[in-house]
Amino acid sequence: MFNQENVKLLTNTELKVYEYIVQHAQKVIRMSVREIASETHVSPATVTRTISKLGFENIWECKLHLKEMDNRKHNKKVFETSEIVEEFFSRSMQSEYEEKIHSAVELIANSDVAVFFGIGTSGLVAAYASRQFSNLGQSTFHIQDPYYPFHLISRQYTNTVAIVCSVSGETEIMLRKVGDLKSLGSKIISITNSSTNSLARQSDINLAYHLTPEYVDEEVNVTSQLPAVFLIETLARRNYNYMQQMHNNKL
Repeated sequence: MFNQENVKLLTNTELKVYEYIVQHAQKVIRMSVREIASETHVSPATVTRTISKLGFENIWECKLHLKEMDNRKHNKKVFETSEIVEEFFSRSMQSEYEEKIHSAVELIANSDVAVFFGIGTSGLVAAYASRQFSNLGQSTFHIQDPYYPFHLISRQYTNTVAIVCSVSGETEIMLRKVGDLKSLGSKIISITNSSTNSLARQSDINLAYHLTPEYVDEEVNVTSQLPAVFLIETLARRNYNYMQQMHNNKL
C-alpha cells in the first residue's frame, strides 16, 4: 500500500499513525488530521509529518491513494514471499528489536516455564515455538485451546512467562485469557503485527513486525507468519546462548 523505503524512515510514534492508516483505511478516507491524531493519541503535527514522510503532499493526496487501493482491493493478489521478506527483513534487527529481544530473552531464561499461547494459525506458530524452545533446553508447553480454564487455576504463575502469538492482537477470547494469565502473576511477551493493539498494550514486552495486513474475501486474515517465525527462532537461539552463558558463569 505504501512505499516501504518511506516506512523505514518513520519513528516509533509515526509508525503508530502509519499502522492506524493501514488498518483503518476506509475510515481514514472520511477523517480529518485532527481526528486521526485523536484516535492515535499523537499531535496533528505528527500525523501531518507521517503523511509527508509516506510521500504525500497532504492528507487529501493520501486519501486519494487509499481510495484507489480500495477500488483495486477485489482484484489484488496476495503478496509474493519475496515482497514479505523485503518489507520485514530489511528492518528486522533495528535497535528497537535488539533491545526488546534482549529483555525478552532475560525474562524467558530466568523463568521456571515458558507458556506459548495462540489461536488458529497463531496457535500452530505457538506449538512450533514451544517445540523449538524445548529442543534448545527451555522448559515449555503450548496451549491452542481458546477455552483453557486459566481462571480456575489457584497456584500463582509468578515465575512464568507467556509468549502470546496473534496477528491482530484483538481477538476477544484471547485477550481474556491473557488477562487471566496476568492475574496469576505471569509476565506477557506478545508477538503481533502492530504495536498499538490491545494485546500489545497488555504485554510487558511486545515484538511487532509491521507488515501490511492481507485479507482474502475481506474476512480471512492471511498476513504472513514469516516474521513471527523469524522472531521466535531469534528468541529461541538467543535464549539458548544466554542459558549457556549463565551455566558457564556458575562453573
